[in-house]
Amino acid sequence: VIVTSPPRAVRCHISAQQSNKATNNNFHSRFEPKMYFGHTAISTLCLLNFGSFAFADKLLRNRKLGDVGGLSGNGTPRNGLPGNKDEEDDPRRPGGPNLDFGQEADYIVVFKDESSHSSFSQNEMATVNSVRHLSFMNGEVIKLPNAQAAQQWAERDDVLFVEKDQEVRKLAEEVPYGINLVEALNIDYVAGSGVKACIIDTGYALNHPDLPNNINYNNDNLITGFNPYDSGDWSVDGDGHGTHVAGTMAAVGGNSVGVVGVTSKANMPLHIGKGLTDSGTGTTSGVLDAMRSCVENGAKVVNMSLGGGGPSSAVESFLTGLEDDGTNVLFVAAAGNGGSSSYSYPASYDSPLVMSVAAVNSNSVKASFSQYNDQVDIAGPGVNVNSPT
Repeated sequence: VIVTSPPRAVRCHISAQQSNKATNNNFHSRFEPKMYFGHTAISTLCLLNFGSFAFADKLLRNRKLGDVGGLSGNGTPRNGLPGNKDEEDDPRRPGGPNLDFGQEADYIVVFKDESSHSSFSQNEMATVNSVRHLSFMNGEVIKLPNAQAAQQWAERDDVLFVEKDQEVRKLAEEVPYGINLVEALNIDYVAGSGVKACIIDTGYALNHPDLPNNINYNNDNLITGFNPYDSGDWSVDGDGHGTHVAGTMAAVGGNSVGVVGVTSKANMPLHIGKGLTDSGTGTTSGVLDAMRSCVENGAKVVNMSLGGGGPSSAVESFLTGLEDDGTNVLFVAAAGNGGSSSYSYPASYDSPLVMSVAAVNSNSVKASFSQYNDQVDIAGPGVNVNSPT
């Protein structure tokens, strides 16, 4: 979806070659960044303008999904995970993706099909401790007591795969330097275009004086949200990270308060997925449920300034289903703050629906903490970015 065409001077163009995940471990030597995104993960308008190219690029569509936990074509393990070529097609194998058989923990159990999940729900649900329902993908998050119990679930004929529900963490009136760096003031969001952005983070301070809200702008659908956890509320941000990200994207301009966002006229609808709690952490299943909510509520661009743990077969399966359905959405995730070439997830999923964004400073130099690897697509301002909290 092309919202508006930026002026020629705006650095919002990227070629099909550049759109593919970088092939050099040092992204900065791979290409001089032609696109920059505010607060590491996103500068929404630039992204909306070129989002259609990411979908239209047939080369991206040829990427193989499903390598997670398996092997590459030459038989070598991918993403540092153990693999056995004779068993690469069996995600339930012992030692498979994120099957951590330690002490009591929550595990994502995905059933083979809707019928298997329905049978479990009718006949066994009352006998287990299900902490979250993932019905949209025939899954449950189940608290299991020990290694033997997890192994037994993994070996059931009606189960597709089992993996640990990993912890996920946040990654880290003035015009911030990033606004000028991406030349955001030269373009604007087209009101009424129907394009909605979503932020998966610690929530949104709905009553913040420098952020859009439904009351002040007389639009009940301007800001909506979802919280997958039992406690907290999407409209309350006890950590401040999600509000900081939201401010980078949409802080109101011309009100003599705080900062100016990339879209500053309070006319871009936002959906908030509280995938992280007020402590700044969450779970894979919580983030996954927030991703579902973003898609179901019509978001075309989803910001994910978070990461932690390894790859998830559940998330990979969800992304594959979206691609197979032709869903028009782009997940924009921070490449990571480890300062190395290691993979961080969700940014490093090898999917055309995921964009990995590294960080640069005000001089467009790679930030010392930014991760760099062959999954990084672009880079953007991510050092000392001022925004509401």
